[in-house]
Amino acid sequence: MEPITSVIVAPTADRKTAPSPFGATLRAAAAGAAEGLAAASGLLAPLAPAGMVLAGAVRGVAQAAAGAARAPSPGTSPLLPASSSGGDGFEAARLLQQEGQSFNLRYLELQERMQRETREFTAVSNVMKVRHDAARAAIQNVQ
Repeated sequence: MEPITSVIVAPTADRKTAPSPFGATLRAAAAGAAEGLAAASGLLAPLAPAGMVLAGAVRGVAQAAAGAARAPSPGTSPLLPASSSGGDGFEAARLLQQEGQSFNLRYLELQERMQRETREFTAVSNVMKVRHDAARAAIQNVQ
């Protein structure tokens, strides 16, 4: 076997074939999946904590994906709305983040209340057990 003495690298050429319809089919499938996810999240929203916020976010992504599947433009993401590149997308994300933080604080307060009630219940239960044991011992001593 002879060693390779020189390697010639050809310059990059532009693509000469037409784009396949697979990209459009894939975008349509993603839009359909996003719409199904939005419908499912709308049904499950009342059951989950912060479900309404999540359902709204998923619905926005589904609408953006459906819009991108209808009229795709080169250089844009099919899952992000065109306005997300401006300040509106950042503002919406900031508002969602603030709402999520408020839900987290409310959930933390609920956890603290539950822990306090658990401690109170345990203390009362222990006192009642000691009183019961003392009364039972006194009755057994009398007999």
